[in-house]
Amino acid sequence: MTEALSLDIEAPQGDAGKYVQAIWLARSALAGEVWLPSDAGTGVTFLIKGSALVDDAPIKHAYDFQRHSIQSKKLSYSSEMLLFGLRFQPAGFTQLESFGHPLTDPKNLAFIAKKVRCCSDLTDFKKILEPFFDFSQTHDHIADFTRAFIQQLSEHTSLLDALGQIPLSQRQLERHIKHQCGITPKHLERIYRVRHAMNEIKTKTDSTLTQIALECGFSDQSHLVREFKSIVKITPAKYRTLIAAHKR
Repeated sequence: MTEALSLDIEAPQGDAGKYVQAIWLARSALAGEVWLPSDAGTGVTFLIKGSALVDDAPIKHAYDFQRHSIQSKKLSYSSEMLLFGLRFQPAGFTQLESFGHPLTDPKNLAFIAKKVRCCSDLTDFKKILEPFFDFSQTHDHIADFTRAFIQQLSEHTSLLDALGQIPLSQRQLERHIKHQCGITPKHLERIYRVRHAMNEIKTKTDSTLTQIALECGFSDQSHLVREFKSIVKITPAKYRTLIAAHKR
């Protein structure tokens, strides 16, 4: 982690926010790297200047598409790098695809990639996106159920309780979640539980990892370590060290 990377992020509101969780830009003064947490969402990035790699794979200079982030990824970047991006909600991109929304059309993404090369800030980027941000014809009750389920998990509701609050059979919901998010409801729960642990490690600096494990619903510290390494790809102790180094 490093302070060489500056971020400008905006969360869309209204109907757009149901499908797109963030419009952002990242700008670097110096070369560095940062770990990007997983959330099962889909991302589209537009590299304007410099170079950047995700898990050592170069980001393409037109646009780079990453569907269903189920593990943390390492972003490595050069000095003087400028990167714009769209982050979709965990099920958002697949839901928009089912409506034939223009924001999921590769031709439109290529058009955006060409226009964004003239952008210098988030305001410019939003102007280019504006013609593609009509979400008035995207209502679907199944999509609503999926969003409600994911919202429950993000609020640390147990999997069984979250499933029980959705007016679909468990099998129906599991099928929709797998199609829209690319993973099972159980896998989604694992991701959000680890994200909860990441936040607790960041904010509760005096708590032991055992205490955090139990607070976040893991059976013990070993369980936390296994799940953390599986999803974040580093140990909780290493993550705590990186957080401390970043604050110095």
